[in-house]
Amino acid sequence: MERRYSSRKPATVHVYVAFPGSGAKKYKTMNLSAHGILVKTGKRQARPGAIASLIFVIRHGNVVRLHRRKATVAHVTNTSTGMMLHHQAQSKIA
Repeated sequence: MERRYSSRKPATVHVYVAFPGSGAKKYKTMNLSAHGILVKTGKRQARPGAIASLIFVIRHGNVVRLHRRKATVAHVTNTSTGMMLHHQAQSKIA
């Protein structure tokens, strides 16, 4: 049964992930969606339910932008970690 909120798209983006109790490490994404991410982590890094801090590195020419999000670990395998992204409130400009 499909439980995803939005369809996944293959994507290879560099992302720094900080799991509880460890510093940030650089990984590559396997796929992305509006509500989740699958990261190629190699060995198991965290347990389902753990909160992770993500920093996406987005390059456009000479400009590098960092996009920060929080995510909850949804599932873990020996090669990857799937996470559900937390909702990010829109900031209001007066």
